[in-house]
Amino acid sequence: MVCVHRLQDPIEANLIRGLLMNEDIPAELTGESLVGAYSGIPKLCDVRVLVPEKHRGSAEAVIQRYERARATAGHEWHCDQCGEVNDASFEICWSCERARS
Repeated sequence: MVCVHRLQDPIEANLIRGLLMNEDIPAELTGESLVGAYSGIPKLCDVRVLVPEKHRGSAEAVIQRYERARATAGHEWHCDQCGEVNDASFEICWSCERARS
């Protein structure tokens, strides 16, 4: 197993694990029980997302898509087809009904 991502948030780590599993990529987490184990102390431990070596490339692609989507969350987007500005919560352009790219 190889580490493809490190986080300090066990909830987000489980979300990423679920995204990988949905793509038929076996994934495990390590360290999630250690995060936040000490109340009042900053998070010093990482949760690691592990996948078999043969799935590394596919897993990294899924994580990159997730991070790109997360970076644009909360921001308006312009439709590639008609140029209309859409609210961040829209997955389909309200004007021409093209899916968000």
